[in-house]
Amino acid sequence: MGDAIEKLGGSVMNLVLGALIVWVGQTTFQHAGILASVSEKFANIDQQFVDIDKRQESLKKSLDLSTADMKELIHLQFTAKEGEKLNTQIRQIERTAAKQEQDFAQRIGDLEVRLATLQVAGQNYQQVAALQAEVAQLRFAMSQATGVAAEVRYQPAASVSQQPVYLPPVTGRR
Repeated sequence: MGDAIEKLGGSVMNLVLGALIVWVGQTTFQHAGILASVSEKFANIDQQFVDIDKRQESLKKSLDLSTADMKELIHLQFTAKEGEKLNTQIRQIERTAAKQEQDFAQRIGDLEVRLATLQVAGQNYQQVAALQAEVAQLRFAMSQATGVAAEVRYQPAASVSQQPVYLPPVTGRR
């Protein structure tokens, strides 16, 4: 009987050990499944972080592009506004220059009329010579300023050179 009890004890012991091994195996398998699902959840969370980082980078790039586009648009508008102001100022300067040129031409015309009047009247030859010199100087200055020969635009009755003419004083011999 000692042998049978020993056998029975060994069998129970084997049965308990087998049950323990099965229980540990089931628990390990169950824990492995739980661990696998936890690992899968961590992997999903990591992937979500990667996706969020990608979206953040994409948003950052689009924000940078939008900012650059807005800056360029504002710069273009600023340039267009300033260009329009400059264009307006240039037109105003051109109008002023044209008016001054007309006034200058009118002054030359008035001087020529005075000169012709004095020549016809035959009075004060010094004054006539001074007026001729002044007209010649004004024509020369006008041709230099406009780049166009003054004789072409304002043709006098008598041709006078563009260079100033300095006549010697006239004596009263006539």
